Amino acid sequence: MKLWRVDFPFFILIGTIFFYGILPTFGQVKPNPSQQDLDSISHYYKLSKARDSLSLSERLQYVTCFLKGAELFQQDSLIYNGLMQKTMLLSRSKMYDSAIAYSHKLYDLANQNGNNTYIIKAYIKLGLYSRRNNKLTEAFNYYNEAFKVANITNDSINAGRSLLHMANIQNILGDYSGGRVTAVDGAKYIENTSDFKTLVGLYQVIAVAHREQKNYNKALKYVDKAIEIDSSFISSQILMNTKANILADQGNYEQGIVILSELAKDSLIKKSKKEYARILDNLGYIKWLQNINNESSETLLLTALKIRKEINDIEGLIASNIHLTKYYFKLDKLKALNYTEEAYHNAKEQNSLTSILEALGFVFDLKENTNNEAKIFNKIHNQLKGINQKNREIYALTKYENEDLTNQNLILKAKTARKERQEIIYFFGTIILLLAAGLVFYLLQQRHKREKIREVFNAEARISKKLHDELANDVYHVMTQVQNNRNDQEVLDKLENIYSRTRDISRENSDFDIGHNYAQELSGMLSSYGSDRTKIIIKDIDDINWQSITPEKKIIVHRIIQELMINMKKHSHAELVAITFKKVQRRIEIGYADTGVGVSKNDIIYSSGLRNAENRIKTIGGSFIFDSERGKGFKAKIFFPN
Repeated sequence: MKLWRVDFPFFILIGTIFFYGILPTFGQVKPNPSQQDLDSISHYYKLSKARDSLSLSERLQYVTCFLKGAELFQQDSLIYNGLMQKTMLLSRSKMYDSAIAYSHKLYDLANQNGNNTYIIKAYIKLGLYSRRNNKLTEAFNYYNEAFKVANITNDSINAGRSLLHMANIQNILGDYSGGRVTAVDGAKYIENTSDFKTLVGLYQVIAVAHREQKNYNKALKYVDKAIEIDSSFISSQILMNTKANILADQGNYEQGIVILSELAKDSLIKKSKKEYARILDNLGYIKWLQNINNESSETLLLTALKIRKEINDIEGLIASNIHLTKYYFKLDKLKALNYTEEAYHNAKEQNSLTSILEALGFVFDLKENTNNEAKIFNKIHNQLKGINQKNREIYALTKYENEDLTNQNLILKAKTARKERQEIIYFFGTIILLLAAGLVFYLLQQRHKREKIREVFNAEARISKKLHDELANDVYHVMTQVQNNRNDQEVLDKLENIYSRTRDISRENSDFDIGHNYAQELSGMLSSYGSDRTKIIIKDIDDINWQSITPEKKIIVHRIIQELMINMKKHSHAELVAITFKKVQRRIEIGYADTGVGVSKNDIIYSSGLRNAENRIKTIGGSFIFDSERGKGFKAKIFFPN
């Protein structure tokens, strides 16, 4: 029944794909999937990730099904997901050639779309599966390509991760100097990111490289830095294992044994047979280094070997057989030879060139006729030397290209920055010129306004003087003659009226002090409109700092208030008039109120005197507000900026 449940939907989808596959042939219609179509194929993607309930082969069937649907509907985003999942499942099934083939498909699609993110992922997958397939040279090249793309696109994390993989390969191939340089470069990319796992891996590689080059203090420094960053269980036990080995290399066997003994007691470590065997093997070996007669060393080494055989840990078997070769080297030459030949066999299976050379080194010491082994040793030694040299050249060229690109970018950035600075200078220069031009225009405009106000003021003063000096005097002279020659009272009254009106016009337009005595002049003008019937109240006029107000504003204020007082005298018949002065923030407020007969709104609108007052106040940026009704007096407020 289980087989039916797995295969039945699979064949349904294959049928659906077949149906849609032949549809374009007959109708020449490009597939246009509905959301229901996409949901149906996405269901298979979810099944491909059900690791707890389905086998790898079943999950592979589902992801294959999903990919066919995604390709049919031409959904690149789904194809990316399908290829990522399928390559991972193929790798877990140890079908590395197929995983590499589908990784190439991933790269081709990403390259076609110009998608750098998936180009990097494709290269990293190609490197990973090539390494698992024991093709270290190809793996190194793929990781190097991933690094180049990541570096060009400023992807620091993937650049650092690629360099970590490259450094690991260099260490595996025995190029510890090259691996250390590569890992140090990788750390520069990662140190300012949040990818602590990669940074720990890089520090671990640097520590191992220093250990192999016998720089034990530096090795301890980097392994301690890694331990400080990552305290997770898996990372810490691997790092502590490395630290124990470095301490043993320094001759500090006791501390190394303490670390490994504590790890060996951990129940969580015992659940991982691979790591448990590694710790037992290292513990047995370090105890033997401390004391060649240690009784527990042999037991620990053989126990680790047995566990590694059970789980078919080829890499671990190489280490166990090498350690047992050293253990039996002086005790039992035949056993030592058997173990070194096992190590040699494991190394060839793993295609570990450095381990092959190490095992052959012991064969030379333990076996009499080693002509064949010597030839193999020489061949592999030269091969390894060539690979390491080629890897160094590959990365050196990439590094040079990156530095050259960086220099070009720096030059380009400098040119761009210089151009931007010039543009900023031009921009601000233009702004300053415009502001200066605007300021000059404003000042000229204000100057023109002031000049017009002064001209009006002077003209009014001239008219006043002329009315007083010429017209009024002439009228008075005529009045005198008429009075002396003809006593016609009606004519005299008319002439008296003309004289009074002329004198009033003269007084209204007469010159006044706009300097230090302005407040007294203004107060005097206001008081002059008082009489037995009209009381004038002037409040807080001296609280205003009249010295800070421009002469033009003083002229306008004087004339407007005078206009109000004239209107009051002619029309209001008010018994009480109050004029108040107040400074509110950055403006002056003058209030006027009387108890006269008031005026209708239409009369206000059509009053030429009040319109003149309003026009005057606008010339200095002020405002004039009226409020009046018949029988309710008249109110006004004058505002202008100080």
